[in-house]
Amino acid sequence: MLFLKHAPRKLKSKATALIIILSFSFSFNGFAQETQTRWPIPDWEIAQRPASSMNTPQCEGFLDFATRSKKFLTEGLVIIKDGQIQYEHYDSKYTPETPHVLWSLSKTITGALLGVAEKNGRISLDQHLNEFFPDDAAGEAYQKIKIKNLFYLDPGFDWDEYYSGNVKKIPVINMLYGPGHHNMTDYSLSKKVIPEGPGYKFNYSTGTPVITMGVLKKVYGAEYDDMPWKSLFNPLGMKNVIFERDNQGVFNGGASAFATPRDMAKVGYLYLNNGQWNGEEILSPEWIKKTLQVSPGYLSPGTVIRNITDQGVYGGSIWLNRAVKPGFGRPFPGSPENMFLGMGHYGQMIVVLPTQKIVIARTGYDKEYNFKIDEFVTRALSCFSDPNYPIAKTVKLPRYTNYGFLETIETLVSGLKMQIFQTAMAKSICSCH
Repeated sequence: MLFLKHAPRKLKSKATALIIILSFSFSFNGFAQETQTRWPIPDWEIAQRPASSMNTPQCEGFLDFATRSKKFLTEGLVIIKDGQIQYEHYDSKYTPETPHVLWSLSKTITGALLGVAEKNGRISLDQHLNEFFPDDAAGEAYQKIKIKNLFYLDPGFDWDEYYSGNVKKIPVINMLYGPGHHNMTDYSLSKKVIPEGPGYKFNYSTGTPVITMGVLKKVYGAEYDDMPWKSLFNPLGMKNVIFERDNQGVFNGGASAFATPRDMAKVGYLYLNNGQWNGEEILSPEWIKKTLQVSPGYLSPGTVIRNITDQGVYGGSIWLNRAVKPGFGRPFPGSPENMFLGMGHYGQMIVVLPTQKIVIARTGYDKEYNFKIDEFVTRALSCFSDPNYPIAKTVKLPRYTNYGFLETIETLVSGLKMQIFQTAMAKSICSCH
């Protein structure tokens, strides 16, 4: 300011104004830099929180439910807020570097890989499936299936996704462990298409994402083996990922990706940031919009809902928390409406809470986990976001989800006869628990 001491009054006034503007601009830019998105490069930054911050009644309630309860067995848990790890937990069998089977959360990974392929111009959602797997004998309905139907799980294949009873009749078990496991794509494509054709109803199927990965194998050719790593895992810095394949080399995009909670959280963080990653566009904003759009087949009258929490609301390879079916509310009424999540068997989860800028990644072993999600999420919000956030209650299990003793015996006996019971149990227990 010394140069202003002997300057004319008008010059002093103009110079002072200029300095104020420049000072404000510098301060604003400095503030903007401080509030820029934090990226987990090379890994997540751990927030410097006082130990006492987890001693609040809200956080104690969250920890009791999420990590100490025998009724909600959590094996790994990472809470991300504002781009930093706020809390991390592992049981005695896992470490931050131990991959965990994701089961159906693999479907969300497959959706992201399809999105990368679309962004790079390798495929369009409006292309027909028969361009990649022509079958003139499959009927007219098959010829109408588009790639977007695979993405939204409404292609019309007659596939009944259940896990108990006579295993000879259970498609998912036969595909994973029985005669279909050698060529999962062909096995999934062998199912008839309903007369109403694609888009008539949403049908949750582990075989459909396998078909998607079979399509991507045809699209990428010799590049296919490295495609998941080059296009998604490596750019996000996901260091501990495994992706199983069948004997044809097709990735099992419906059930058999493995990752750590830290790596899982990076997928959620990518979606939280609208597909952007440290200045690079991994997924287009348009793809994120498609992902968060309710499946057209789900909205169709052909999709009948009995219990909204059990059956959920499906988007593009991801689950939503919206009230869209007449007569039904949100699947998780206590949690934010804009919450979306990837889910897998036994409680593998990536929960994204856009308003609170929170991502939750959880691995576990709990058959009834989806009825506990609302309490789990609201307790997390009360601990890490708003201490006054109302806590939701665990939903009572519907009667039809309780499998009887005779049905369990039938599953065991038929599985032993087919000589796949041991393999299925080893996969379920050893991989998850």
